[in-house]
Amino acid sequence: MKVLNTKSGISDAWNVTLRNVAPQNSLPLGGCFCLWFFDIINLISFKLKNMDVKNSPATHFIVSFFSLLLVLIMHFLFNIEWTTSFARTAFILLFLILIIGPLVRIKVPSKKMSPMMNPWSWRGELGIWFSIMALAHFTLLLIEQPLTQLIKIGGSGYSLANFIGLIALIISIILSFASFGKVIKFLGVISWKLLHTLTYVVFYLVASHLIYFQFFSSYGEVGPDWFGWTSVVAMSLVVILQIIAFVKIVNQQNRIR
Repeated sequence: MKVLNTKSGISDAWNVTLRNVAPQNSLPLGGCFCLWFFDIINLISFKLKNMDVKNSPATHFIVSFFSLLLVLIMHFLFNIEWTTSFARTAFILLFLILIIGPLVRIKVPSKKMSPMMNPWSWRGELGIWFSIMALAHFTLLLIEQPLTQLIKIGGSGYSLANFIGLIALIISIILSFASFGKVIKFLGVISWKLLHTLTYVVFYLVASHLIYFQFFSSYGEVGPDWFGWTSVVAMSLVVILQIIAFVKIVNQQNRIR
């Protein structure tokens, strides 16, 4: 049995799997299943070792520079308050995190791509800096108003939206701690992947938080600005890409069967 080389690309991993599964007529059913099972185990090992296990300093530097640059552009070029600048930067990072997965499934990257060009290897760093930007947004809010003013039991939709944002922040911080290599290896691939399905919970919580303040809140300016409409397009794109990736995976599985 050929063992997958973890330095190979994802496309090679899938090709090995398909080649071993394909000759079903020449092997007993049990033999085909065993080959398929071990190839899937090797594929999971490949993805664990190459996807987000290593957070490189170079990638962290690039993501941090990009994040801080966005904050500065928001504040100085568009005259947006610091707290809102951090919030919008956090949303952009979250958007990038959530489109990488489906894009990789829709169009498998070439194995010849350099490590700096492998999009799946950036999600850990993007997630960590999303949490940092969101935490900065929350910290600046606390400086302006105490938590008891931001979130009131029995209060208005303003309090509910802030509470939703706080839940999203707590989950994202937990996921950030789980984005470091040693933590991923400790948790194991199944537990790690299960935990990171909460990323979609964060997405919908952040989307609810943003939509409230952009479209339904009378706090500050009434009605959405350019970023509000842009965010709606971005959120719709995330959902569309997820659906396309899901359909492609289902079709691949049906062809294998």
